[in-house]
Amino acid sequence: MKRLGVTDAAYTTVTEQLAAIAQPFHVRKGDFLQRAGVVATQVHWLASGVARSGFFNRDGEEMTLRFYREGESATTLTDLIAGETGQPAVQFLVAETTIHGFTLDWLQASAMRAQSEVMQHYHLHVAMHGMHNLAQRAYSSGESSAQERLAAFREEYPGLEARISQRAIASYLGITPQYMSRLRREAEAELAGAATQAAA
Repeated sequence: MKRLGVTDAAYTTVTEQLAAIAQPFHVRKGDFLQRAGVVATQVHWLASGVARSGFFNRDGEEMTLRFYREGESATTLTDLIAGETGQPAVQFLVAETTIHGFTLDWLQASAMRAQSEVMQHYHLHVAMHGMHNLAQRAYSSGESSAQERLAAFREEYPGLEARISQRAIASYLGITPQYMSRLRREAEAELAGAATQAAA
């Protein structure tokens, strides 16, 4: 709620309304919640676990766009909108850990939203939050060093680094896993040096 800037009352109201169409789901690490090339029809709300969204570039390489954690909807909005006219999804959603949560049919949720001002206001905040994240991501990818992108990742996703693979983080940062290992070693060396100086 703090991340999205919505009130407790709005969150509770929307949750209670959507509970009527929510279906529980469970996937293992590595399973796809949404595949690129398949029409997207479901919203995935995460009760526990981490999901990753991304796409495949022209060379067939995975490009990670963002991560989703507990309490968030792992959703690629543009794919859901495109799916309303039968267009296949461009992005994929994959489980980075075991995930428990609930799925919501997009068309049903959209119909409910059209009848509820509270839900419209709530989803506007969600959409704005997503746009802000993508804008920040685009800026950091184009204007910062790998070290700065890693620092920004740690700030945006505190504690996530210990829960997911180094390969996934490297994909998000736009670097190789080998370079990711180097960045970590350098950071650990800096911390060790700082600790030694503090002790002296």
